[in-house]
Amino acid sequence: MDNVAAPRRRKGRIVHYGKAASRSLLAACLALVAPSLAAAPPKPLEPHAPGTSCPQRDGDTSRPRVGLALGGGGARGVAHVSVLRKLEELGVPVDCIAGTSMGSLAGGLYAAGLSLDELEQLVLETEWKQLFDDSIPRRERSYRRKQDDREGLATVGLGLGPRGWRVAPGVLQGERILSLFQRRTLHVAAVDDFDRLPIPFRAIATDLNTGQAVELGRGNLAQAMRASMSLPGIFQPMRIDGRVLIDGGIAEQVPVDTVRRMGADIVIAVDVGTPLMELDSDASVLEVVSQLTGMLTVGNTRDSTSRLGERDVLVVPELGEDVSTGDFAKAADALRIGREAAEAAAPQLAALPRWRSTPPRAPQAEAPARVDYVRLENESRYDDQVLAAIIDIPPGEPLDADRLEEATLRAYNEGTFASVTYQVERTADGLTGVVVNAREKPQGPNYLQAGFRTITDFSGSNDSSLRMALLRSPATPYGAEARVLLGIGSEPELQGEYYHPFDPQARWYMQARLGARRSTVPVFDDRGNRIASYEAQVASGMFGIGQTFGRYASAEVGLERSAGKAGVEVGDPTLPDVDIDAGAWYAQVAVDRLDSLYLPREGYWARLAYRRSADWLGGDARFKEAGLDLLGAMPFGRHAVQGGIAYHVTLSGELPLHLRHRMGGRGRLAGFHYNELAGQHYGVLMAGYSYQLASLFRRSAVVGTTIEYGNAWEARGDMRLSDGIWNGSVYLGFDSWMGPMLFGYGRREGGEGVLFLEIGKPL
Repeated sequence: MDNVAAPRRRKGRIVHYGKAASRSLLAACLALVAPSLAAAPPKPLEPHAPGTSCPQRDGDTSRPRVGLALGGGGARGVAHVSVLRKLEELGVPVDCIAGTSMGSLAGGLYAAGLSLDELEQLVLETEWKQLFDDSIPRRERSYRRKQDDREGLATVGLGLGPRGWRVAPGVLQGERILSLFQRRTLHVAAVDDFDRLPIPFRAIATDLNTGQAVELGRGNLAQAMRASMSLPGIFQPMRIDGRVLIDGGIAEQVPVDTVRRMGADIVIAVDVGTPLMELDSDASVLEVVSQLTGMLTVGNTRDSTSRLGERDVLVVPELGEDVSTGDFAKAADALRIGREAAEAAAPQLAALPRWRSTPPRAPQAEAPARVDYVRLENESRYDDQVLAAIIDIPPGEPLDADRLEEATLRAYNEGTFASVTYQVERTADGLTGVVVNAREKPQGPNYLQAGFRTITDFSGSNDSSLRMALLRSPATPYGAEARVLLGIGSEPELQGEYYHPFDPQARWYMQARLGARRSTVPVFDDRGNRIASYEAQVASGMFGIGQTFGRYASAEVGLERSAGKAGVEVGDPTLPDVDIDAGAWYAQVAVDRLDSLYLPREGYWARLAYRRSADWLGGDARFKEAGLDLLGAMPFGRHAVQGGIAYHVTLSGELPLHLRHRMGGRGRLAGFHYNELAGQHYGVLMAGYSYQLASLFRRSAVVGTTIEYGNAWEARGDMRLSDGIWNGSVYLGFDSWMGPMLFGYGRREGGEGVLFLEIGKPL
């Protein structure tokens, strides 16, 4: 979009660019406060005339019209595909379809013209675990977001606004699911009236504010299907035409009445819902909550199916406990059980009308069209140019579904958007446009962040800290961020930070930091003997200006100023206190393409830095320091190897106490206790191997080992390759949602072994 001017906008305006699973507590609450929701009459957003949406597709007006009602049930809904296949085998016409939740997926895609072979391939080959993960690989995040890992902070779904704290409306937005639907329905993207699909269709959702069922028969088909699948508390609700919509099963689990309203004379209903459990007085709270939710869906299903007539057919696959709501890995089992149910119902289905002639074929998907224009519907505090830079969809090129999905996920993973979605539209004069809608998180722009870090060797050496922060993002239309952080524990701290990009692409930026911290630093004599541990209390500030290079690298120069005092914490109390008073300028370049800072399997990270004291900044310390860090990883299936180099040297003068390098732990000489070594200089060579035991939502559980060689020195003249110490470790690690956790054992030559636990510590 660089070739298109992007005017500033105010919230609410639309700007044109160019021409060219489970049940949730929320659902249970609905069951408690609104037990009569099943009786609420469904309301289409824009009503069609009753009875006109289910014409005989073969033109034989002498036969009854046949409609299909597909119920919700998560992974259990895969059974719908087998029922559809049996109907095709028997030649039973399907003149219209209504679907709820998973039924809207199967029914909507079939109504859009996908063949049953395509549908079966979709449910069998889709990586469902990845589909329910809206994150992108770390290496593809913006450079700014990658730095969050080094801070060890995660946004926890709470925001602070004028009316107090607000909780995020759902765990997932469903960006990947919506992208899948958009991809599979691109050939009918121009159809905004679902009566004009190859098979007329309705998706059923529930209005969160009224409890009524909502028949979605117009608009964007992919968004309608996604709204129908908005499990409360799991997926964030969808907003369509001013209504906030959640899973349709809350109000109409099997949409028999909707199909009848469309004009069907005969209804084939498929119920794949989860039956109620057999509970006793010892049932757990979660079981009771789940049962209450089940009462809601089972109740409205019973109500809907009770109105089936003699000519109608009800198919109930006996899924039982074989396939639960979230068992998408058992798609083959669901297909088999659906096939068995369809065979059992075959005598009733065979008695239904047949096609008069060859069934009408759905139109084939068109080749991707050229994107003539892009339109942003920006409902956020970001300037339109910022979104345009992230999305980067150039007009004049072929429509690429993969690129569209990557673009919207990139924007969503900036962390402050509730959703970033797209839809394709075609104008009356034949132009193809992409409409991108970006909506910020309702709990923003002030977000609570938290992080926990601990390192212990179970023998008295322990470092733990709990960090809480309040982040405002964006603080300006170009995406500035302000953060206040409080850390408590072994090294308490208070810090304020401000980051300010100067252009929409964040190519140039400024950042400043001011804070105070207390830390423990070991002190050694000239012969390398540890003589004491000092407690350093330091106030410091920094100001830097930098440039980013794409999403992977940055260069920065800046100033630092620190002042404080350090006194003996452990050791000879007659040792003198140390004044800390330093001013310096620094320059650094860094490249970050690692997939993980904690358990890397692929990519690389490198940093080259130089720091020099400056008289004009004040301070007593005089020093020059340089450092080089390299870390790379390469996977081979589940196996991966790692390699790293770290070399830091004080070129002249004496490094201030609080800047001394502290060693110990995996990757920094694993056979030493944490902070057991410190010095003005250090060097480490590391080689590692890991085996991935499992991976869930891009989070790995691994077993691994490292071999390390290096040391730390006080005097530069003592640095010799032959003076290094061999270290080794074995560990078990998991990059969990609570933070990366690693348990292992390290040993060095000539020393005792060290048992260690690390949480939240980068390699």
